[in-house]
Amino acid sequence: MFKKLIIVSMLATFPLLAAESTGVVTKISDGSTLHMVLGQSEETIKILYIDVPEKFSNAKLNRDAKKLGVPAKDIQELGKLASDYASKFFKKGDKVIVESDKKDQAGRILATVNKNSVDYSLQMIEDGFACINKKAAYPGELEKALKNAKEEKKGLWAINYDIMNKLCR
Repeated sequence: MFKKLIIVSMLATFPLLAAESTGVVTKISDGSTLHMVLGQSEETIKILYIDVPEKFSNAKLNRDAKKLGVPAKDIQELGKLASDYASKFFKKGDKVIVESDKKDQAGRILATVNKNSVDYSLQMIEDGFACINKKAAYPGELEKALKNAKEEKKGLWAINYDIMNKLCR
């Protein structure tokens, strides 16, 4: 009985999305983070499967710069371009389809986002503005998209191939 009460309490505190929900974009934070209204609440969405260069000065940016042996400002320039890409793809008020069933430790919903039947994660990688986040399982089609973007030097690959090649390992 006590375990059931805890589970019900946790679900009430951290509601999970249904497999698919409709959201309305309210803000683009960076290339992989959006804010939107889902149901009656404002939520932060962390896009699944992609990793983009850091736009903001933070610990991850510093770790990446040190690990890659490049200036942090060079990574941030790419991060700003990835964010600009997101701002062109999404506009405030856009209706999107969000697919998720979990949140991360920061309370962000981890989700795929589709606009007009276009998968944003796949599009970002195809156009050369994101790497695959390989910390978890991901769809195999992303590998092909990344390989093509790299070979054709699309998006950020055309601007700084060296940094993208290091980030996307």
